[in-house]
Amino acid sequence: MRYITKILVAIVAVGIAVGCFKEEKQGTRLLIELWSQNVEEDPVTRCSSDIEGYAFRIDNGTKWEVKTWEDALNRCITNTERPSEQLTTPDIIATYDTESRYQLTFELWEEHTFLVIVDKTNKIYATRSYDTPMNLPEVYTQLHLYAWRKSGNANGWTTVNPFPDEVREPLVPREEDSEEGSEDDSDDSTNESTEA
Repeated sequence: MRYITKILVAIVAVGIAVGCFKEEKQGTRLLIELWSQNVEEDPVTRCSSDIEGYAFRIDNGTKWEVKTWEDALNRCITNTERPSEQLTTPDIIATYDTESRYQLTFELWEEHTFLVIVDKTNKIYATRSYDTPMNLPEVYTQLHLYAWRKSGNANGWTTVNPFPDEVREPLVPREEDSEEGSEDDSDDSTNESTEA
């Protein structure tokens, strides 16, 4: 019995040692579920706009930003501590699939990256610094793009609306708008038949 116990202890010790020295792997697939809201009264809906996602490899501790809407469209980020330093060639371009639940996917293999998501249709963008986790093949998250807000921070993202005063159309037509339209149509047809 004592011999069996020693063997079991040795097996457990070897298992722990192997687990401790397991090779760690840097990199993950970041899958993002995108939601939109153009006006405050809109319901939040799944995003199906013209979206672009890209990322830059950055050094740990450095801070970056997208300064203007033109920079967002031109894939340009600026170092906030040294404004003369800019990066203009992304290391990663995200894949975008409106049919998928998680529409945007980043393949991240660098330790530190700066992510940018641009909604070209609704003229809004979001950014964040991201430290890629070890031994985590996939990460699932959400991003809400509220075009009626000037800017905001949530879940590590900073969302910027460079055109806060622009009048925006609802993404989902309101019921009263469609009812008013149908009433107007019926009034026109009544007038036409009366005149005829």
